[in-house]
Amino acid sequence: MVKLFSHPSDRPWAIARILPNAKTYIVVRFRNRQDAEDHKRFLRRFIPKAQFEVLFDIPKEEVEENQSELLQET
Repeated sequence: MVKLFSHPSDRPWAIARILPNAKTYIVVRFRNRQDAEDHKRFLRRFIPKAQFEVLFDIPKEEVEENQSELLQET
């Protein structure tokens, strides 16, 4: 069976652009860290004044689901 829609948890590695006032903006997501690092290098070449970081980002809803499942088991 083919998945037609991608969920953010399918792509936990993200590139965030660091903005003023401690704000961040998720630019793109990847399935593995190496792809994210490669794309970060690409972005640095074309937008040299911007600051980007690679991070492992699990959606908040998924974390809350897992926590509620653990609480129900105990």
